Amino acid sequence: MKTERIIIKGVVQGVGFRPFLYRLAKKLGLSGIIKNTQSGVEIIASGDEDSLNQFRKAILEEKPPNAFIREIAVEEISYEVWQKNYGDVLKEVRIVKEDDASEVELDLLPDLAICPDCLLELYDPKNRRFKHPFIACTNCGPRYGMLIRLPYERENTTMGYFPLCPDCQKEYTDPMNRRFHAEAIACPNCGPRLILYQTKVDEPIAWDREALNLARSFIIEGKILAVKGLTGFHLICRADKPEIVKELRRRKRRPSKPFAVMFPSLELLKKYCFVDDEDIRLMRSPQSPIILVPGKELLPKEVAEGINLVGAMLPYTPIHLLLLEGLSFPVIATSGNFSDEPLIFEEERARKALAEIADYFLVHDRKILRGSDDSVLKKIGTVYIMIRRGRGYAPYPQMLPFSTPLQILALGAEEKNTFTLGLKNRLIVSPHVGDLGNPETFEYFVKLIEEYLNLYQVKSLDFIVCDLHPGYQSTRLAKSLAKEKNIPLLQVQHHQAHLLSVLAEEGIVPEEELLGFAWDGTGFGLDRSVWGGETLLLQGLEFKRIRSFRPFRLVGGETAIKDIRKIALSLLFEVYGEEALELSHPLIRSFSEKELLMMYRAWGSMDKGAYSFPLCSSCGRLFDAISALAGVCFKNTYEGEAPMKLESLYNPQIKGAFPYSLKENFYFDWEPMVREVVEGSYTKEEIATFFINALADFLCQTVLELSQSKVIFSGGVMVNGPLLKRIMESLEPKGIRVLRNKKFPPLDGGISLGQAYYGMLSFIFSKTS
Repeated sequence: MKTERIIIKGVVQGVGFRPFLYRLAKKLGLSGIIKNTQSGVEIIASGDEDSLNQFRKAILEEKPPNAFIREIAVEEISYEVWQKNYGDVLKEVRIVKEDDASEVELDLLPDLAICPDCLLELYDPKNRRFKHPFIACTNCGPRYGMLIRLPYERENTTMGYFPLCPDCQKEYTDPMNRRFHAEAIACPNCGPRLILYQTKVDEPIAWDREALNLARSFIIEGKILAVKGLTGFHLICRADKPEIVKELRRRKRRPSKPFAVMFPSLELLKKYCFVDDEDIRLMRSPQSPIILVPGKELLPKEVAEGINLVGAMLPYTPIHLLLLEGLSFPVIATSGNFSDEPLIFEEERARKALAEIADYFLVHDRKILRGSDDSVLKKIGTVYIMIRRGRGYAPYPQMLPFSTPLQILALGAEEKNTFTLGLKNRLIVSPHVGDLGNPETFEYFVKLIEEYLNLYQVKSLDFIVCDLHPGYQSTRLAKSLAKEKNIPLLQVQHHQAHLLSVLAEEGIVPEEELLGFAWDGTGFGLDRSVWGGETLLLQGLEFKRIRSFRPFRLVGGETAIKDIRKIALSLLFEVYGEEALELSHPLIRSFSEKELLMMYRAWGSMDKGAYSFPLCSSCGRLFDAISALAGVCFKNTYEGEAPMKLESLYNPQIKGAFPYSLKENFYFDWEPMVREVVEGSYTKEEIATFFINALADFLCQTVLELSQSKVIFSGGVMVNGPLLKRIMESLEPKGIRVLRNKKFPPLDGGISLGQAYYGMLSFIFSKTS
């Protein structure tokens, strides 16, 4: 006989891991104990050596589908130690309660979509959970959003407020049952309840199944509902009626940003969108993200005007499945908030804040402690790009190829913010937080950081890491915390952080020279100008800027990011000087004479220091300018509007590219293409296609000239489908390995990951120098 202590770390709580271990131990004739700890799961197992070997092998090969094992530690213990600490339990297998207060090394599990087994039971009239809106098991349901504290036990979640009925208690304590220690277990007799309210009326108008049926009838009538789901509120209404979508836009103060669409059935999804088996598999996976897929132009233009992609999703919770059951039309399922404000997940706040938007509220009495936006992927050819990482994916950790003693907090960027905790050998990235320029979002950001530090029991920090931009709220908070708590502060340039986020994902320590492209809208440069078209060589933590875009003086400064006519005007002044005022171009005619003269004088006075408008070398701003010059879009009413509309006009059947040249200092000179757009007779499709092809050709030319075997891409521009597709199709057949963000966004949602990796690498390189 032999006895082993096995400690398993990773995502191993809330996924049915202990029941799996119990059944496996029983099958192999082992005895011992199994328990959750603050590090993961601990097993004391006793048996013959062959059975123990089989046990350890099966743990890795047969683990539950949502489990993630990042480390297994095994040590043999003597029979005497066993007897002293655990008594005579050698005769059986037991699951026992956690009994220590060790350091937290556990990975939190995201909230998960309904699993296939629960889906079958949901529609089985003979099952006691038939059409129960809170059906869940060890493979699905709420996790991250309901956790009060670690370890993951029912009493440490908001489901602890619901005492189990005898039937559920029997399942919960039966090791052979799928719901053995399923902390989200519930049934119609003991679980949460659905409640339907009319806006601004305190008394409920219906409960449970009646609430669902009535809510469904209101959707059919054309009402707007606020629905409390797994991780927050959705605003739901018909997507097939233009007047209803327009009304939602008016109430939500969201004039044109595309809405996500939930399709009640697979048949409806296929009717409205071009999808393949992999798209459907992802939409039905435990993560069930929104996927941006090509639409068939059957939805009203008000859903996503000027965009040829649909943000498509399938119902992923029993509440959504039952609410939309039998509907013959798709619905808008957008975040429950006003535009640019954080997702609302608290019922009391929702019923006040969303009263101006929703006609009715379908809620439940299971408390959500922290919200997560729906995750969004974009399909480009056969690959998927993470646009927004939230429900289903966060806060899964990114494992490192090395371990450090460090505890680091990286605070990310200003927009599309996330933050990251770096703990020893893992980077834990928060779900999407949003725009920190919004006071409510910033307040939630600060609160969520505090929650993470408490959940992971981080008592002290070795570094705080932030962006260089002095105006970012995250930078200001970082400096304040560093000063207040006497913690060293590291600041990382924005585009360096973009590239490092890819290396973190790939597990690459940059000991050899690497080439990277970080193209986006805005980043504070080392020379204090607006960067965003960066070609960088990096080795260790040293970065060299070797190519960029020709800089231009950004007339209007920050205001030009929304009124992108000003960006285009800046380029026209650079190319034509005073003659630009006399051009008969539609963009020029969109300004009054007075406005034109004023902006030209401002542009001409910049060299004399009369105005503080910044120099800009951003690829994202170049997209804005070309979009405005082509007459595609004059104003960004939401971030990325102009580039997205330009991308939608790309036609792969059109061959060719605009000319460009490389200036001294290796600047990509956009002047030849601006002249072509202004002076040539091109369609909007041709302008979009020739422009995107020129950018791709410039990048590929640079890679080939520098004879690189691998290249890194990151930044918001790298979510442009035609651009990325042309680059990959050009480079990969030549044997060049393309490194890009896969699990994390190449947009600013990945910045905190890159910042945290910089902090971890600073320790590694300090030890080798």
